This record gives sequence, structure tokens and C-alpha cells, in this order.
Amino acid sequence: MATTLYDKIESKGAEDAKKILQTAADKARQLKESVLKTTESENAERIRAAERKAADRLRTARTEASQASKRATLENRKAVLDGVFGAAEEAVAGLPDQAYADLVVRFLLRDGLSGNEVIRVAGRDHERFGRLFSSNADGVLDLLAKRLKKPTFRLTLDPRPADIRGGFLVVGRDFDVDRSTRTILADLRDGLEPELAEILFSAGE
Repeated sequence: MATTLYDKIESKGAEDAKKILQTAADKARQLKESVLKTTESENAERIRAAERKAADRLRTARTEASQASKRATLENRKAVLDGVFGAAEEAVAGLPDQAYADLVVRFLLRDGLSGNEVIRVAGRDHERFGRLFSSNADGVLDLLAKRLKKPTFRLTLDPRPADIRGGFLVVGRDFDVDRSTRTILADLRDGLEPELAEILFSAGE
């Protein structure tokens, strides 16, 4: 059977169509593979980013937990030391008369008194102070001057109690001295706190 021109054209068209379809299929496959690779790469990057974020959050959480633990430890230690010095404050208030008088004299000898100061005493110590250091009811602390070995001093007891929990205040013409129990113990604490903390807490570390 003779091949006509039409048959040749039709055959050629079919071959071209087949090639076009194959090319399209190849391009579609390549596009699919490219999209899959891009998607896999993006997914992998998202996973890595999520892992980094999770690791950062974990480090932050650990840091915050460590800091919270340290804060709690410091607060607990402060509470213990507060208790120690609170007990010391009560112990000073409960001193026997002789020990209390000796303590007062010891502090006043350090204060460089001029001799005309007024002593303001806490309410709970006021009666005892007058009884120990004054021989009469006029407020002149003659017995205190004697204990200080300063017979010319004319120290006086303020009849109004000082607004402090314990101890006394020295009110002078040129300067005042705070000898309240709380201030004395606070100064003592500043100097002794590291040593006390070492004694109280080193065994538990």
C-alpha cells in the first residue's frame, strides 16, 4: 500500500506530539523533583530552627531555675541570719542589770562625750536606765558620770522615751550618736555576716 503525503504528515505529527508529550512529562517530573527537594530542604530548615528554638528555651528555663534556686537559698539564709540577730536583740534586752550597765558604759566611753549630752532611752529600758545611773529623780545621771570617771559631766536622762525598740540615743550640741540595739546589731552584722554564714551554712554545701 502506497504511503501518501497525508500519511507522512500524520505520522510526523504523531511523532512530534509524542516527543512533546515526553518532553512535557520530563519537565513535569523535574519540576516535581525540584519542588520535593525544595520542600524537604525547607522542612529540614524548619526542623533545625525549631530545634534551636527549643534548645534556647531549655537553656533559658535552666538559667531561670538556677537563678530562682539561688534567690531562694539567699532568702532562706537571710531569714536564718535575721532570726539569729533578732534573738540577739532580745538577749540584749534581757541582760541582767550589771551586764546592761557595763554595756552602756562601754559604748559611752567610745563616744567622745563633752559632758552635757541628753540620753534618750527606749521605753522598755527607760526605768532601768534611770535606776542604774541616777541617784535622784531629777534626771541627772550622776552615777553614770561616776562610772565614766568624769565627775564634772552633767549628763541628763530625757523623761520622754525614745522611739526605738531598745538601747538609747545620745543627743549632743554638736552631734548625736545612735546606740539603739538595732543599729548596734546592724553594724555588728555587717562585720560578722560572712563569717556567720560560713559557720552556719558551709556544712550543707
